[in-house]
Amino acid sequence: MFQKTKFVYSDGSGRPNYSGFNFGCAREPVDGKIQLVSGTHTCREGLFHNMRSRINTGEASQPTDKMRMIFRWYVSQKSAPSEMKANEEWVKRSIPVLQAFDKIAGWPLTRVYKLDVGDKSDWLQAYYYWSSRRWMKASYLVSMYVMLVRMSKDKRITGFKNFDGLVKVLEKIFAGKSQLQNDHSYVKTSMPYWEAIMKGYPDLFRQYKLPYYWNTQRIGGGSGGSEGLQYLCNGDTSYTDVRKKLLEIKKDLAAKKKKA
Repeated sequence: MFQKTKFVYSDGSGRPNYSGFNFGCAREPVDGKIQLVSGTHTCREGLFHNMRSRINTGEASQPTDKMRMIFRWYVSQKSAPSEMKANEEWVKRSIPVLQAFDKIAGWPLTRVYKLDVGDKSDWLQAYYYWSSRRWMKASYLVSMYVMLVRMSKDKRITGFKNFDGLVKVLEKIFAGKSQLQNDHSYVKTSMPYWEAIMKGYPDLFRQYKLPYYWNTQRIGGGSGGSEGLQYLCNGDTSYTDVRKKLLEIKKDLAAKKKKA
């Protein structure tokens, strides 16, 4: 499940006074060591707001040639063994989820590496995710990527073989009375658009180079911090052209399935 290559997590941050899940962009590993681009986040909007700022100013510290993310957990010492096991199972469930999306888009498959955290191993878990550069093309895709990892905390998201199987698993959960452990409403409202986003990537995001899709001025100024997956799917996005094209692609896919 995890890649055999070993990387050392070399960020020097000390032990925090809280526990929890956080994530951030990673640099390309150097000499077997890997670092975060900047800090970590607990919300998707904070992540791509900071990414947008770095991309728009052309900072070399923000690589865009691949999707590189670190997902990590601060674990309380008291609950460490059982909590760490549960977190690792969470990561394992997220891998086939992301790969199902990679496959329907025809992209290289996501790889995940369990990081060596050295003397922090009694309280820190960290995993390095490597995926296609296409996941970096726009904030909407980054938003979806993180959401897919977060939703994988739910133990019921398993047993599928492909994208359609994953959708059926989620539809079964939605048909019941319980909710996903993470991001239930975001997953449910965006799921009808997933296939159109992935299969429609060439028409949605391949016309221009990456900086165009992250440019703040093009979407009305401000920080662009709200331009995530939900804005695109709900029709609140300032990027009206991509919203219009998405609806066209979704309609065409539905028509083809009806004829089949």
